[in-house]
Amino acid sequence: MAAATGAPFQFPEIYSFPPFFTRQPNEDTWKEQRRQWCDLVVAFHRHHRRSSLALAEAVAEPPFANRQIRRALRVDTLREIVDELVNQGHAAWSGPKNTRDTCLIFWRKPEVWAGILHRWASERGLCNTVLTLYELANGDDAADQDFHGLDHATLRRSLEALQGQGKAQLFVGSSDEDMGVKFFP
Repeated sequence: MAAATGAPFQFPEIYSFPPFFTRQPNEDTWKEQRRQWCDLVVAFHRHHRRSSLALAEAVAEPPFANRQIRRALRVDTLREIVDELVNQGHAAWSGPKNTRDTCLIFWRKPEVWAGILHRWASERGLCNTVLTLYELANGDDAADQDFHGLDHATLRRSLEALQGQGKAQLFVGSSDEDMGVKFFP
């Protein structure tokens, strides 16, 4: 996966507006605020090429805290935003069941990564060849690809989507890195 750009992340104008960090009580206003937060979270994670989020720690750091205006989201508000991202397919809860303390952020949905991975394997003539997740995420053959360096949880979900489409078969290994995948034409 290509490294994050050297340019700093450009926050939207609303990021400097103190009420943006407080859940608005009016449902229509909250819906719009939540949409803006969802867009910001996905863009921020895309820019920094991050995928995991621990809510309790996250509220003390950008984008969930703005030190210049001394504002931060509350964990319960962030949890509602992540719930919306989950509904959109841009996140998945990843911690212990029913805790909703950690999640994966998909700045590209697993189904999109699945298409990219399948296209890459087809173009490289790698169909009917078994590759490990480690080779996909860290191998020299994929060094110039967006999925190079992709976290294994997102990579695995993407390959599971391909398997569900009949375009790949997963093989269990002793760890995620040892897990294998065979792409089909």
